[in-house]
Amino acid sequence: MTNRVVASLRSLRQIATEAERAIEQLTVKQVVTWFVKDGKIPTEQGTDAAFLDL
Repeated sequence: MTNRVVASLRSLRQIATEAERAIEQLTVKQVVTWFVKDGKIPTEQGTDAAFLDL
């Protein structure tokens, strides 16, 4: 369970950094959009380019 929390926090920190906002200010739409974008990166740019290791 702790690993999931830490992994989620890591992603949220990255999203907040890219959005130039505090984690608390992120919207659901911003988070979902980021995950969709990051999920497409391995297909478009190669597996090493994505933030998440899927």
